[in-house]
Amino acid sequence: MDKNLHYGKRLAVIYCLVWFIELLDSSSLNVALPSISLYFGILPQQAEWTIVGFLLSMTTGILLSGWLGKNFGTRFIFLLSQILYILSSISCGFSNNVEQLVLFRILQGFSAGMALPLGMAELMKVIPLSHRAKITASINTVTLFAPAVGPILGAYVTSLMNWRWIFFSKMPLSLLCLALSYFWVKKENVCSRSPFDWLGFIVGSTGVIGIMWVFSQIGKINGLYLFLFAIFCFGCLVQFIKIEKRISHPLVPLSLFSIKKFSYGNIIQSAANTIFLGANFLIAIYLQQGLGIDLVTTGWIMASITPGMVIVQPLVGKYYNVYGALPFIGTGLISLSLATYCFVFTTPQTSYILLGALIFLIGAASSMTQTANVTSIFSSIPDKHKGSGSSLYSLFKQLSASFGVALTTLILSITLPSNGSLTAEVSSFHYCFIVLGSIPLFSLYFFRFLKHDTDLVIESSS
Repeated sequence: MDKNLHYGKRLAVIYCLVWFIELLDSSSLNVALPSISLYFGILPQQAEWTIVGFLLSMTTGILLSGWLGKNFGTRFIFLLSQILYILSSISCGFSNNVEQLVLFRILQGFSAGMALPLGMAELMKVIPLSHRAKITASINTVTLFAPAVGPILGAYVTSLMNWRWIFFSKMPLSLLCLALSYFWVKKENVCSRSPFDWLGFIVGSTGVIGIMWVFSQIGKINGLYLFLFAIFCFGCLVQFIKIEKRISHPLVPLSLFSIKKFSYGNIIQSAANTIFLGANFLIAIYLQQGLGIDLVTTGWIMASITPGMVIVQPLVGKYYNVYGALPFIGTGLISLSLATYCFVFTTPQTSYILLGALIFLIGAASSMTQTANVTSIFSSIPDKHKGSGSSLYSLFKQLSASFGVALTTLILSITLPSNGSLTAEVSSFHYCFIVLGSIPLFSLYFFRFLKHDTDLVIESSS
């Protein structure tokens, strides 16, 4: 057990770095989107696919990661994904137009999508159950420094040099992570061979990516064509479910959804992640475009999200075994909703301190909800299904993040073009905050299906 814990801590360091680098990339890019848009001569909301494309390609990588890990070895795929991430990051920095940037961001997201679930699955296999809440909280505490460093880094790098250096500046960390992975991650002795569900992969990917594309095109092209294509995409998802139930080696093990804690926990996690990623994307643009705050100040205000997370996560890790997940999840969802609603009352005259306080509360509430919920989710999965569970969890996480950004962009694209004054423009952002703030409240309906978490309490006391 001690040996597994020691190896698990090494894996936790590597997973921290992988996740930290990805979050650093995303958070710094959010702040720099107006500058990137200005460089390419487009509106900030039109650059959404630098974010959405990344998140959707992560979904594709997640779907492939489990099969690739089983058939070619977790260590090999984990190292390969990091090499691809480094190469695609460099390519992003050398992009000559927004199309190239989106393409390389898609490659970057695909490689990140392979690495993250593999790292999580291996970590959950070796970490003893009684240590998972504390390890999860520790990982999240470290990685959540990225949302503080990212906006500040993005602001200063863009102001002092240019946006390209956002991708170049994290190369030392990426190379360090690759080196640690090479020396620390153990090589498996046996790699199983199983057929790949190509039909399910193609049909499922078409449905998910198609629906996100429909969201991004509402108000831009013929509504009838979009409606028909949306029906086709939903049909693909229905067919995907039928395929996965029928075959012996499904891409997505739907049987895990028979576990209530897993299924309802993922719904709640998706709601929290939708608002968290959607709000991060929205607030970074809102502060600059809606409130007229300069880039560097925006970076510092956005950085206030991390102290809230850092303060709350150790508390959740410490008291989870005492109180279980429910008190933290419920309090977090309500607080997340209220903090987002409060942005509706902000104006260009609102003090920076108050704006920072609201972002601080969003960070704290999101941290409270997601840290407790993810621990509850993984405690409900049998060890032999940890890999599949990790892939499904990561899949829902990226889809909800994509949905949050796409939904925010949709509302902005509908309301912003018809508004000419600054007041009307600020109101358009406020509509987004109302919609995003309502999502956690709807997820409270599923909260009532979660029973009190006693599994970790029992083990810790035995």
